[in-house]
Amino acid sequence: MEDVTGLLDPVWGAVRQEVVGLGLSGARVLRVLDAEGHPVAFVKLVDERARHLVDDLAAEAARLAWLGRLGVPVPEVLGTGVDEGESWLATRALPGRPASDSWPAGERNAVVDLLAGAARELHATPVDEAPFDRSASTVLVEARARAASGLVDRSWAIAGKRGPAARTVLGKLEGAVAALGDGRLVVSHGDFCLPNVLVAGSDAAFVDVGRAGLADPHSDLADMVRSLRSPMNPQFGPASADRFLDAYGRDGIDPERLRLHDLLESFFWPVPEALTPEN
Repeated sequence: MEDVTGLLDPVWGAVRQEVVGLGLSGARVLRVLDAEGHPVAFVKLVDERARHLVDDLAAEAARLAWLGRLGVPVPEVLGTGVDEGESWLATRALPGRPASDSWPAGERNAVVDLLAGAARELHATPVDEAPFDRSASTVLVEARARAASGLVDRSWAIAGKRGPAARTVLGKLEGAVAALGDGRLVVSHGDFCLPNVLVAGSDAAFVDVGRAGLADPHSDLADMVRSLRSPMNPQFGPASADRFLDAYGRDGIDPERLRLHDLLESFFWPVPEALTPEN
């Protein structure tokens, strides 16, 4: 699809678009602007032939609607559909900057504290309905399937990870889930990393929530600690990760569960679309 501005209601004043990027998953993301150059929406598009990407897009739309009903700060869904062989999801643009931006040194601690507060508030969200089970035992079923398909080994090879094959590591993961159990289940982002949190003053909002659901809060904490320590975010680092855990509250954190969710997440590293079994 060349022009996505026509997908939006004229009330949004969309006049032009620009490419945000092409993710490893194969989804295209476009930013839609009004006549003054202000972002009004984002449109994510995936090829209809890539069924798993279409399913991921539908999952994100459903979770945005669910989180919105719970009062969680996420983008409003403006529309979904299929056009010219591509499935699309349009969401309202939210104010703020990704937490992964290059913040001045004097502002970084405040950003980390805001992330911890946003995580605490998300995990304290009252739940009336729970349509999305992301407990460790449920996600483990998906991890087994990915390991059996070869996706995990491919993703590890692309990332330069050395060590035993995924099927060998899977035994360790299964043992950890059996020993620790699912734990306390809360509303979880599912991919709580720096680029997926928008910071606007003292407020935070969440994007890319396609894996949101009820999960052990340690899954989100492990994601953010890994993101803060990542070489991709050199403005932060190990000290910021420690500050994040301190600000969240160490009393409620189990290091063993952090390690479990780090290991579980490694089974879901992305694989470029061209290398997936469907192609």
